[in-house]
Amino acid sequence: MLVQGARQVGKTWILKAFGEAMFANCVLLDFAEDAALRGLFVSDLKPQRILTDLSVYLNRDISLDNTLLIFDEIQLCPEALTSLKYFYEAFPSATICASGSLLGLGLSEQNFPVGKVQREWLRPMSFFEFLEALEESALCRALYDAAKNRTVISPTIHTKTFGLFKEFMITGGMPEVVQRYIALREQRVAAFQAVRALQRELTDSYLDDIAKHSGALKAVRVASVFKNIPEQLARESDGARKFLFKDVLSGRSTYDVLEGPIEWLIKAGLIHRVPVCRSVQSPLAAYAEKNAFMLYLFDTGMLGAMLYLNPAMLYQYTFGQFKGFLAENTVLNELLCSGAGPIYTWRGTSSEIEFLLASGSQMIPVEVKAGLNTKAKSMQVFRDKYSPEMAVLFSAQGTNQFDHGLLHAPLYLAGAIFL
Repeated sequence: MLVQGARQVGKTWILKAFGEAMFANCVLLDFAEDAALRGLFVSDLKPQRILTDLSVYLNRDISLDNTLLIFDEIQLCPEALTSLKYFYEAFPSATICASGSLLGLGLSEQNFPVGKVQREWLRPMSFFEFLEALEESALCRALYDAAKNRTVISPTIHTKTFGLFKEFMITGGMPEVVQRYIALREQRVAAFQAVRALQRELTDSYLDDIAKHSGALKAVRVASVFKNIPEQLARESDGARKFLFKDVLSGRSTYDVLEGPIEWLIKAGLIHRVPVCRSVQSPLAAYAEKNAFMLYLFDTGMLGAMLYLNPAMLYQYTFGQFKGFLAENTVLNELLCSGAGPIYTWRGTSSEIEFLLASGSQMIPVEVKAGLNTKAKSMQVFRDKYSPEMAVLFSAQGTNQFDHGLLHAPLYLAGAIFL
């Protein structure tokens, strides 16, 4: 298994925890911490020879019968990535996991072991994982049940949950950020300040990684796209939103110029692309426009930090137009964490639907309202035109029930509706 994801989302931690809990032994090879390990894969990629040399190097017996073997930061040793093919053939019952930041991984031309490795994404924590971190397990179960059974959420529970959801929109789901917030949560102002400071450190580290891994000429364009996404999301909607290329670089930039940097950021796990569909037919991918799409950040907390949004203002939920795009970004991340996708957006002549999901033969429109106003003219236009069996409207209201094929649900249930 290869666990992919942006840097510092917890890939190494979760693999170590898995190994220590489920195996008699856990051997972690960190190619970043110990560069000498890369030498084990230089002469050849024969698994038995590698294991023998590894046992000698670590001065411990390694039996794959009861051991989880972890190749960490595998992008730093491409030969180790290729060797997974031979390990699979020589030891088909062994359990070997690899992890690495996509800053470099997936962008190389190394011989990837296609068909031999299960690839999984690790994303930042979802809202429900945030609740678990706050030891709100009972609330989690109640919300999952409400989402599954379409039961109404009481006003008291809604008020509590929406308050926690606002906290989550500030912290986002980066594990270290959540951990620091929880440690200081009793002093809310200090906690929010610490969260923003760490998020800005993480932003700087991503920009450093971009400069290091994307090449000198390309780095400027990649960094410009990354920094421009929050600015574009924060602009007031003009009724025909999509990512605009012209102002990203000095002078006039085009899709052809920015296509490579955008793909780089997607593969690095730092952004999400939501293609625009003008016509809703199956398969949606065939009707998505190549150069018309929305771009979102992989973590809403990082989005707020990059825009220097005041956490107190966000928590009070009185920040005007900012509510809309933050709610959209959060809902998108929740949908992706729940396994929904691929995800598109629909643009009509004078209407738009934030997200469009393909579920079997169904096309499910999802509209996001940050506030209490649930008037949904665009949703009605879409339903009149395409007659979907199910449609979803997320809002700040606590209502959780069907109304003639339209599900009204609170924003914080976005990660549970499609499970």
